[in-house]
Amino acid sequence: MTPLLLALDTSTSTASVAVFDGERVLSETTWLAGREHSTRLLIEIGVALERTGRTADDLTGLVVARGPGSYTGVRVALSVAKGMAGGLAIPAWGLGTLDVVALAAEPSELPIRAVTEAGRGRYATAVYANGAAEGDPRLATCAQLVDLVSIPTVVVGEVRADDRESLRRNPNVRLAPLAAAARRAGFLAELGWRLAEAGVPGDARALDAVYVT
Repeated sequence: MTPLLLALDTSTSTASVAVFDGERVLSETTWLAGREHSTRLLIEIGVALERTGRTADDLTGLVVARGPGSYTGVRVALSVAKGMAGGLAIPAWGLGTLDVVALAAEPSELPIRAVTEAGRGRYATAVYANGAAEGDPRLATCAQLVDLVSIPTVVVGEVRADDRESLRRNPNVRLAPLAAAARRAGFLAELGWRLAEAGVPGDARALDAVYVT
């Protein structure tokens, strides 16, 4: 069977869907979903598959972002992934949302601090080096985020415009381009493909959200 992976990310107010065949991103859509994840996600999945000339029956696996992010947002993609994986009898892998954000800034000789929205004016964040997280994600206000960057570091992810200005005042911050800040399901698909290629079981029943408190 020809490999075909569907990637779903509704972790925050930004949502993304991608179709990946192990060699290319065949389709990718990222949009500002606000709180309308549940009404648009299935529609965008259908559009992505139609665009590539495929159907859900052609899928050989799914990969979904597990958070951290908004409580409701994270669970929308997880619920859809579980339902599709069960109905189609295909594997599903879950990955941390910050892992996806960090991949957009690689390769980098500097540490990468990945950031996503966490609500109430806070961010979820973690540091990555050589493609791996150094420690668990944590919550931070903008002021705390500025203080966390004590050595030259690439900062990538969803950061509000005024907070980007605050980060720019820290001489150790190297802000990634705005285009890299948008979470893209193509990166999620590539990380999921790596798990599939490594033989990691994709058990949809084991999928659960990641929250930072």
